[in-house]
Amino acid sequence: MNNPFWWSADEKFFNNCLSKTLGVPVPNTVLLPSYERPDDTSEQSFRNLKYPTDWERIFDYIKFPAYMKPHSGGGWKSVYKVTSPEDLWTKHAETGQLVMLLQEEIVFDHYFRCYYLAGDRVHIMPYEPRNPHHLRYVVDNPTKDKKLLATVEQYTKTLCRGLGYDFNTVEFAVRDGIPIAIDFCNPAPDADINSVGQANFDWIVENAANMAIEKAQNHKANQMNLTWGSFISDIFAPAKKPVSKKA
Repeated sequence: MNNPFWWSADEKFFNNCLSKTLGVPVPNTVLLPSYERPDDTSEQSFRNLKYPTDWERIFDYIKFPAYMKPHSGGGWKSVYKVTSPEDLWTKHAETGQLVMLLQEEIVFDHYFRCYYLAGDRVHIMPYEPRNPHHLRYVVDNPTKDKKLLATVEQYTKTLCRGLGYDFNTVEFAVRDGIPIAIDFCNPAPDADINSVGQANFDWIVENAANMAIEKAQNHKANQMNLTWGSFISDIFAPAKKPVSKKA
């Protein structure tokens, strides 16, 4: 149900910028030039970049340890933990033409992965990314802080509505009581019972089915019925001319 064209344009740096614009906290993040110049480019292609790179300013902003990962993609491919400038430069040299993000490390007290459906359905799942894959949804003593959980739910809705998705997952790391968006673009999220567990599986199947049924029942012929269709229509709608008043 998501817009496949919008999905293809998504990438992590854009999502970080969108999140900040929407008022949802994110880690301090810097976009790094690729180590190797991309194919089909010349020395003139990047003349808008300042040289040399102000590494000291970057290190003061991000601090160490930090994480470096591709600005686009997923699956934990080409993700590095870096502990010093020298470590960063050594690992950056391995990334070829990839454009990398450098982000501060978030040492978290709690972590959540959240299903989002149709603008109003949110399912918050305690999550432990440091566990083996099959145990990441097994969390000892998950928080019951209602205020924190309400903030996580609101941030999830804010991000997904901003992205224009009907089906997504968002991840938050909580540091000092503040949910920080870590991953917020997964419009084909994992819903395998073997990884998410029975209770989470039951929720996503039931609510995804209800969402699809509601959309089918509310369908109106000869008009755009998709959420992202109205989103695009609003963007490209002609501006209304002001009505002139006679003296």
